[in-house]
Amino acid sequence: MLTTKRWCSILLIVLTLWAGAAWGETLDRIVAVVNGDVILYSELQEKVRQVEKISPESKPADATLQPQFERQVLNQIIQERLTEQEVRRMKIAVSDREVDAAVDSLKRENNFTDAQFEYVVQQGGQTIEQFRSGIKKELERSRLLERVLKSKTVITDEQVDAYLKNAKTDEGNTKERLRLSIIFLPTSEGAQGKDADDVEKLAREIHRRLKGGGDFAKLAKEYSKGPAPEEGGDIGYIAAEELAPDIASAVRGLNANDVSEVVKAPAGYYIVKVVDVQREKLDSGDSSARDKARRALFQREMSRKFEEWIKELEARSFIQVSL
Repeated sequence: MLTTKRWCSILLIVLTLWAGAAWGETLDRIVAVVNGDVILYSELQEKVRQVEKISPESKPADATLQPQFERQVLNQIIQERLTEQEVRRMKIAVSDREVDAAVDSLKRENNFTDAQFEYVVQQGGQTIEQFRSGIKKELERSRLLERVLKSKTVITDEQVDAYLKNAKTDEGNTKERLRLSIIFLPTSEGAQGKDADDVEKLAREIHRRLKGGGDFAKLAKEYSKGPAPEEGGDIGYIAAEELAPDIASAVRGLNANDVSEVVKAPAGYYIVKVVDVQREKLDSGDSSARDKARRALFQREMSRKFEEWIKELEARSFIQVSL
């Protein structure tokens, strides 16, 4: 027979396991079911962190609006899940070679060196692997829509001309390109407290040394974890509109050889030196400008078609939300 003490021990174990299971369920529960596919709260939180990292301005300043923001992100996950299901159902495949070609095309359109490309991706809060994954999904979505709609999206020369004409009106007749050198100090994912403080202190110490006449290239080689550290952080010329808002704001108005203040970004801290400034007239006949305009118009049209298609798909799918 079990003694009273033994019964109490068993009861304590059972209660402990039940409490642990209940606590785990609270932390990670089902927030949506999409045609039988489950979306967990942990997946939602990871996506929220990604969105906030790539677009810090999207995070609600008012904490009471956070549930609404989470619901918007959940809707995005649901649409991604529906798209993935259709890609699998229709057996659409995109190879690594095709992703390579798309990335190379993007570099050519923007005249990016490898260091410039790494910098642009990094300042957007992504790794190269995450960026490539996004390109792959973009290609899959394009092929999916072409197959579903049974038509290709064609951008005419007239549309490109109109786009470039509007760009001239909006930006003036000149384009500014900056030759930049970068010192980047990353913070680890979710870093806070002492770890984040230590990185910020180092960034401000480096900045103090630069203001005191320190050699930017030497300090970049010693400390930078960003692109081209062996070249002193020099990433070459980059168009002003390709800069992240925080970086663009930090270098606005700076002259050649000026150094920015310390810039806090989602992935870490930047110090930027303006090596040179070039201003050139916009030329609507320039092939790279036209390629870039054509891609922008293509993306705009694909987004419009996708919004129409995904609403129809949602209407005929089984979606249960419990957030």
